Amino acid sequence: MPRDELKAREFLFLTEELALRALPPGVPPPHRRVMWTILQLSWGAPQFHVELRPQPARAIVELGLHFEGPPEANDARAALVAAHAAPLMAALGPAWELEHWTPAWRRLHRTFAFDRLTRPLAEAVAAEMARAIPLLYPFCLPEPAPALSLSAAAATLAP
Repeated sequence: MPRDELKAREFLFLTEELALRALPPGVPPPHRRVMWTILQLSWGAPQFHVELRPQPARAIVELGLHFEGPPEANDARAALVAAHAAPLMAALGPAWELEHWTPAWRRLHRTFAFDRLTRPLAEAVAAEMARAIPLLYPFCLPEPAPALSLSAAAATLAP
C-alpha cells in the first residue's frame, strides 16, 4: 500500500473527525454508530441517519441521508424531503440524488469515485459532509424539522 493511501477505517475516522470539527455550532452532536467501515450519525432516531461508507471494492465513497425504518416511516420522511427538494437540492448540488434504494429503504445520497483512499479525498468528503449535515440532520430528528433544513439551505445559498 502506498504511503499516502489510507485503509478504509482510517479514512472513515479521519473523514468523521474533520467533518464534525467543521460543523456550525447550531448542529447538535450526533449519536455515532460504527459497523466496521460504515459510520452512521443519528439525532434521536437511529433508523434515520447520515451515513458515510467507503467502498474500496467498488472504488466509491457514499455519503447520504438514509431512511432505514419501517417502509411507511421511510416513505413519509422521503416525501418530506421531496416536498422541500428545490431549496434542499439547490443547496446540496447536482451530485445528490433522492432514490428508492430498496423496496423499503430510501436515501438522499451522493458518491465520490476514487482510485485510492487518501487524505485529500478524506478532506474533500469531510467538507461535503460538514456542508450537508446542517441540511440533512433535521430529517433525522424523532420529529422531523424541515424548517431547520430550509434555514440552513438559505444560509448556504446566501451571497
